[in-house]
Amino acid sequence: MSIRNNLKDFFQEMNTLLTSNEFIEQHRANNSAFSRTRKLSFTDIIHFLLTLPQKSLSVSLGEFF
Repeated sequence: MSIRNNLKDFFQEMNTLLTSNEFIEQHRANNSAFSRTRKLSFTDIIHFLLTLPQKSLSVSLGEFF
């Protein structure tokens, strides 16, 4: 299996895990954590951080979206 396929599988598994209600419930600090709707969701922030941005935050966010 190629590295590209491995990375694709990894990101698909991460996405499934991060969007799982069970995962979110298990890792909440309290009942109000992760309850507000934000422009950047928890999943989006994790995906952004996994891309390891090399540029400024504003440039990296612009490229991310």
